[in-house]
Amino acid sequence: MDLDWNRFALVVFIDSNVALECLDLEQLPRREVHNTGPLLVLVLPIVLQEVDSKKNHARLGDHARRFNRKMRPLLTERATVVIRQSPAPQVEVALAECGPVDWQQYPNLDPEEADSKVVAQAIAALGPSQACRLIVSQDIRPLHLARRHGLHIYHIGENWLRPKERSESEKRADALKRELTAIKSREPELTLSFRANKDSVMVYQIRHLSAEHRKQIQDTIVRLSPMAEQKPHLTGMYSPFTHDYDATLEARYKRWQSEVIPRFMREYERKLELNFGQIEIVFRIENVGQVPAESLLIRLQAEGGWLNERYVLAASTGPVAPQVRSRLLLPQTFHPRSFHSVAQPGKHEFVVLKEPDRSIEVQIACADFRHGYEYEYRMIGWVDPHAEDFRVEAVVTAANLYGETKAIFTTEKTTLESSVSDLVDLETLKFHQRPEVVDLLTAAANQPDFSDFEFDGSGWDK
Repeated sequence: MDLDWNRFALVVFIDSNVALECLDLEQLPRREVHNTGPLLVLVLPIVLQEVDSKKNHARLGDHARRFNRKMRPLLTERATVVIRQSPAPQVEVALAECGPVDWQQYPNLDPEEADSKVVAQAIAALGPSQACRLIVSQDIRPLHLARRHGLHIYHIGENWLRPKERSESEKRADALKRELTAIKSREPELTLSFRANKDSVMVYQIRHLSAEHRKQIQDTIVRLSPMAEQKPHLTGMYSPFTHDYDATLEARYKRWQSEVIPRFMREYERKLELNFGQIEIVFRIENVGQVPAESLLIRLQAEGGWLNERYVLAASTGPVAPQVRSRLLLPQTFHPRSFHSVAQPGKHEFVVLKEPDRSIEVQIACADFRHGYEYEYRMIGWVDPHAEDFRVEAVVTAANLYGETKAIFTTEKTTLESSVSDLVDLETLKFHQRPEVVDLLTAAANQPDFSDFEFDGSGWDK
C-alpha cells in the first residue's frame, strides 16, 4: 500500500460493530477521537469478512451492503477514499494489509475467536507506527485485549449508534397491531360492570335432620295451621247452596296435610337455607365508542348459586294451608277477553330472552345498541352455602365485535354450620333471628303488592 503514513495523526481500526451498528462513517463524531486529524480508518480483513456475512441479514443486510459500497473504490488503484473532508478532522478510509500472525507470540489471543483476530490483525497491519494505532469498538472484550497488547483504545458511546431499528418480526407485529386497530375502529367499545347492595353475605349450612325431628316439625306445621272453620248458615246448618260454604276445603286440606307438607319437609333444611345469602346485583353495560353494537347478546352465568328475578322467601312453617273459597250464588257472566297485538320491541330496546328463574344463566339481546347509550339489569343472586365460591360472569358478543367482552362479579361469604334448632324455635317455628329477606318483606308491607318477592311453595293448588 503506497501511503504517506506520516500525514495521518491517527490510524483507526474499527470493530465490525462500528461498521454494522453505528452511524455511517461520514456521520460519526470523529472529533471525539481527534480534533485536528487527518484520520485514516483501516478496515481489517476480519471486519470485511463479518460485514460480508451479514449481507442477507434481516436487520443488518442493508447496512452491510451500504458499507461495502463505500469500500468498492478501493478495489481500483486508489489507496484511500475520502469519507469526509470538512469540517476538520478529515477522514479517509483504506483496506488494511496484514501479514501472517504468529499466534505463539500472543498466548492471550485465541485464533478461533473474532475479538482476538481483530486485535491480532491490528497489531500485524503493515504501514503505520504502533504509537498511532487506535482500536475503536462498542464491545469491552476486544478493547481489553487490545490494551493488554499495547494498543490505544476508544470505547464508543450511545451517540455513535444508529437509532434503534425494528426487526422483521417487530415490523410484522406492528403491522398486525395497526390492522387490529383498524378493525377495532369499526367495532363498538363496550364497558361492563357490576354493583351489589352489599359486599359480603352470611350463609348457613344446616345439618341434616333426624327422622324424629323431621316428624316433629311436620306435626308442628299442621298444628299451627288447622283447617279453617266455615261459617254456618242462618239455620245453623252448612248449605252447599250458599256462597259461604266451600265443599272442596276438606279435601284440599287433607291433600295439603298428606302430600304438600311431607314433600316440603323432605328438603326442609335446604328450604331454610334459601332465606340467607341473597344479594341484589345490577349488571350495567355502556357503549362508550362511536359505533353501535349490532345483534348484541349478553349472557350472565352464575356459579356457586343461582339467579332469580325476585327475592325468595321460604317460610319455616311451609306452604300456607288452604283457605275457604267463596263462590257466587249465580254463575259468572263470561266476558270475552280483549285481544291486542303484542307490540314488537324496537331495534334499540333490550329483550330478556332467558329470564332468571333460580337458574344459572340469563340471556339478554338488543338488535342495535347505540353508541353513547347504557343499560342496566337487576337480578337477585343466591349464594349456595355448599359451594366454594359465588361468581357471576358476563359475556357479551355482537355481530360487529371482534371477540367478546367479559366482566366478573364475586362476593365474599361467611359460612356457618348450624342446626335447624339454632335458627328456628321448634315450638313456634319462628326464626330466632329473622333473615334479612324477612326484614325486607316487612319493610314492604305498606306497598300495594309484593311483586319483588317470591314465596317458595306458594304456587301449589290451594
